[in-house]
Amino acid sequence: MNYEVNEKTLALVPIDDYQCQIVEEDQTYDIDKSSYKVIEHSCEYFGVSYRSRIEGSQKFIKSKYKTPIVIEESSRLVFFPISSIYKKDTLWISYNNIIDFYPCKNKKRATVVRFRNGYNMEVPVSFYSFNNQYLKASRLSAVLADRIYRKM
Repeated sequence: MNYEVNEKTLALVPIDDYQCQIVEEDQTYDIDKSSYKVIEHSCEYFGVSYRSRIEGSQKFIKSKYKTPIVIEESSRLVFFPISSIYKKDTLWISYNNIIDFYPCKNKKRATVVRFRNGYNMEVPVSFYSFNNQYLKASRLSAVLADRIYRKM
């Protein structure tokens, strides 16, 4: 694989079980890997297995459902899934790049996410569900920041 999630990655949007669309700050393109495989590879690229990342996050935030994960500690790179962490076609969102989100006016079960670069993305999940995922990622980010701060 030749792609690792990074600070410019906004989202990994599944196309099917074997392809996803990478949405970055300044470009969007498709790759022949599932969003799950991209996340798994990115964790391993930064030195820790996906499974370990999941287990660590579950211990930190005490949640086992749709668990957000830290991809890389020093940049505090946190991503969260919209559905099960075990599905190949899960949409993953960068917590770090979100500036705002709100219910979609035209669809009941959709949320509009606004990223730091001004890009808006419609996510096929209710505002309530998205907000829960965002709060989990926020808790994980806070735990990570606290642990980094304590080491200083």
